[in-house]
Amino acid sequence: MEQLEPIDIARLEEAVVVFYRSTSQEQAITHEWLTKAEASPQAWQFSWQLMQLGKSQEVQFFGAITLHSKLMKYWNEVPPENREELKQKILETIVQFASGPKLVLNRLCLALSAYIVHMLEDWPCAIEEVIDTFQNQRIPNVSAEVQRWIMLEVLLGIPEEAQVIHTSVKRVTLRGEIGKRVPLVLQTVEAYLKQQLSLEWDSETFANMMRAVKCVSVWIRNIGYSIEGCVSICAVLLEVVNKCYWPCIRSGVGCMSSDENELAETGLKAMVSIIVQPDCHNYPKTAAVLIKMFLDSLCDITQVEWKRDNENEDIIVHIYMLFVSAVERHSALFLSGITATDPELNAIWSRMVHEILQCTDKPGIYPVEESCSTMALAFWYMLQGDVFAMPVEEDKLKCWEHIKPLYAHLTTVLVRKSEQPDESSIDKWNSDDLECFRCYRQDISDTFMYCYDVLHDYILEILAAMLDEAIAELQTHPTHWTKLEACIYSFQSVAEHFGGEESRQIPKLMRVLSEIPYDKLNDKLLGTALETIGSYCSWLMENPTYIPPAIDLLVRGLNSTMSAQATLGLKELCRDCQLQLKPYAEPLLDACQATLGSGRMKNSDSVRLMFSIGKLMSLLPQEKIPAYLDIIVSPCFEELQTICQAGATTPAARIRTIFRLNMISTLFSSLNTDLDEEVKDLHNVQPVLLVMQKTMPIFRLIAELWVEEIEVLEAACSALKHAIVNLRSSFRPMLQDLCYFIVASFQTRCCAPTLEISKTAIVIFYKEESCRQLMQQLLLEFVSHSFKLFESTPQQNFSNVSDTMEMFFACLTQIIKKVPQVLEDKSIAYERLIYYAQHSMTLPENGPIRAGIQFVTHFVMQSRNQPHMTEVILANGEQIMRTIMICVGYMTPRQQVDKFADVLLAINKKYPGEMAVWLRNVMAVPNFPTELISDAEKSRYVSLIIKVKVNKRMLQQHLNELAIKTRGLVPLQVPVN
Repeated sequence: MEQLEPIDIARLEEAVVVFYRSTSQEQAITHEWLTKAEASPQAWQFSWQLMQLGKSQEVQFFGAITLHSKLMKYWNEVPPENREELKQKILETIVQFASGPKLVLNRLCLALSAYIVHMLEDWPCAIEEVIDTFQNQRIPNVSAEVQRWIMLEVLLGIPEEAQVIHTSVKRVTLRGEIGKRVPLVLQTVEAYLKQQLSLEWDSETFANMMRAVKCVSVWIRNIGYSIEGCVSICAVLLEVVNKCYWPCIRSGVGCMSSDENELAETGLKAMVSIIVQPDCHNYPKTAAVLIKMFLDSLCDITQVEWKRDNENEDIIVHIYMLFVSAVERHSALFLSGITATDPELNAIWSRMVHEILQCTDKPGIYPVEESCSTMALAFWYMLQGDVFAMPVEEDKLKCWEHIKPLYAHLTTVLVRKSEQPDESSIDKWNSDDLECFRCYRQDISDTFMYCYDVLHDYILEILAAMLDEAIAELQTHPTHWTKLEACIYSFQSVAEHFGGEESRQIPKLMRVLSEIPYDKLNDKLLGTALETIGSYCSWLMENPTYIPPAIDLLVRGLNSTMSAQATLGLKELCRDCQLQLKPYAEPLLDACQATLGSGRMKNSDSVRLMFSIGKLMSLLPQEKIPAYLDIIVSPCFEELQTICQAGATTPAARIRTIFRLNMISTLFSSLNTDLDEEVKDLHNVQPVLLVMQKTMPIFRLIAELWVEEIEVLEAACSALKHAIVNLRSSFRPMLQDLCYFIVASFQTRCCAPTLEISKTAIVIFYKEESCRQLMQQLLLEFVSHSFKLFESTPQQNFSNVSDTMEMFFACLTQIIKKVPQVLEDKSIAYERLIYYAQHSMTLPENGPIRAGIQFVTHFVMQSRNQPHMTEVILANGEQIMRTIMICVGYMTPRQQVDKFADVLLAINKKYPGEMAVWLRNVMAVPNFPTELISDAEKSRYVSLIIKVKVNKRMLQQHLNELAIKTRGLVPLQVPVN
């Protein structure tokens, strides 16, 4: 740190006032100067001067935080002979500020906490003395409550200061020393809380009790203590929670005050900290005692509050959090109780599970009318997971039988909880609530899957019975649609488990879906029904008699406000049941075309619908396809032609161009009349070919007009890629036009989409003799235009083109893996490829690092097959090794270092002798890669790296250790409890 001039107190006070009372720009400048002042040795003097009486509160506060900061970070500046004086000064100043401001007093208490942590060895009874001084009110002229406040603030600070102060003592040792004082702290807190239980509480008492209870949390969370020693403090905390809750209920007020609420929550959180400690499973008897205490003390509260829109929801949330945390942490204990038929444990388990079921089944709709039920869902996942993971088969079967009725009940609860708000209550919901409910419903859907894991096919019987109830209710109350919608949603959630053989409940569901009077009910019901049809497509494939009503429902959905769900359902149906749809293809196509023509659908839905159109068109007789292509596809190309001829690159034109290209791309991905791969009709002309023959020139126009718009190019390249992959050798006549399109794009801008489409063409066509020359030329353009981009980019700005660099090397790697014969071409500038691949490795972004490494790895593996490539590696091997060691040594983000194992293994396999020389030469340079590693250590790592020929994991370990050494980092130590 640069040396500061002697600090003028008046100037310092002025700077502090400016900092606290000025604009952010002035604050930034002042902050930098104040930070330097705070770090200077002079701060030990001026911190006291700033805390003199009569100074402004801001100045006094800055003095206190400076003192605290010095104690945290610069303890080594305090000579041992001055430490007693420092303690006295801190204590005197605490007394001086006892009457406020609290902001300054709080920081002084933290300063004393930090001092105590540093002095544990020299002042071993520090905590005892602090407790004795302030608990027994040995400070004259300071009220008992303030003295307690000070004591609790200091105690609160000790475990947290121990985590952050700069000290030469190991954290584990420090925690061990502080751990010896946990019983004293808990006794002190317990005695104080007991004393307060018989008294009336004012706001000052609440504040102190809050600190006392927080003390328990902070000490247990940061330091830990055997749960055997926590039984009596838990009993007191439970009394505190009950005293916060019951007086307002019994008096008829009904709603806890904010102070009561906060204190009760803090107490419940403290008990969570106790019951989930890392080693608490070692004390199963005590855990069972504590959990029984929780139930005995708190179940009356949950019973009273089991209602919607209750005023004391916060305390209920925290009680259920305690229950769920306790049973999750000790699930093994309870499962052992089931298998051993321990009546006491079974009784506690039954009570606890009942409470968690009640939590899941809280009246009202989450999150507007209740906020508890979501926290129980993780428990149901954990429970079935723990049961199925039991190692002894007999125990597992016993527990499985035990939990089946539980999950059957849970299934009925979840159906109810997934009900949506109806028209009468939706006004209370904002957009955040609706999104929260959507996520909650997804969690419920996942939980249905866990119910299936326990219940198997029986879950359908439960859902079918609830479906009957919902239909009966709808007949009695024609507007009550939410229960029916929830039942259908539940069926949808478990759909993936049922194949075509299920013959009782799913046919019933399909009949219900086709008979519901959707016109008279909320559109959301139709949306869920459409999604459910999509979910059961694999079942429909085996049960084709149910396909016509499914089609009718989906077509109905296309022309509704639920068109998104209809296009999704239809996409699933066309993908899974394509051949079964042959008898219905034409009328269904007509319906799709009519919906598209209406112009009512969103762009995204229209794009999705094109997938179904492609699948359906593929089923038509060959002679009928051109007419449909003309009706459906021609408008896309006509609009694209019009936009290109107008030549205006407006935002509206851009949106329409991307939309139309996405429609074409989606159609090309699904339109393929070779439905049977085994029996290909050689006379069959793919419809995509008919389209491409007419429209390839439009793609060239698009490339010329939109070359600066990456999203337009991506959409155009995606359409062409699907056409190539679809047509493969049939695309050959249009290769020349494709190359013109690519080169037109390259000449203005080399970017990721055109690189990828080039790679697709080269991989498919390079092997064909008639196409090889054109593909060789395309590869040269691919490489040379990328080089032009790299050469025109200043080295410090390479991150600006990192996505292109990543795609370039990723595509090249695919090319040399799939068509290694491209490497026979000696005209490719291999040295430049290796040069830029090394640049790619040195970027901070993960993608280009990975792509550069993969390219060099595959290049090295292929290089021994071609003399000209061998020469490149021999000429550049040492530089490659230097680059790798620079990356490992300091340049590459740590989490990416182990990726370099691949390239080192490849070089060691193909050039073992040379690699040993290269690596030794590189590492022999003084202070390379950094000055933080000794020559002896470098030599050791060179030997270790050279020895590893095949064990990738071992090499990754060596590289990570080397990176830690060269960067001067400390290896991560796992703390010992």
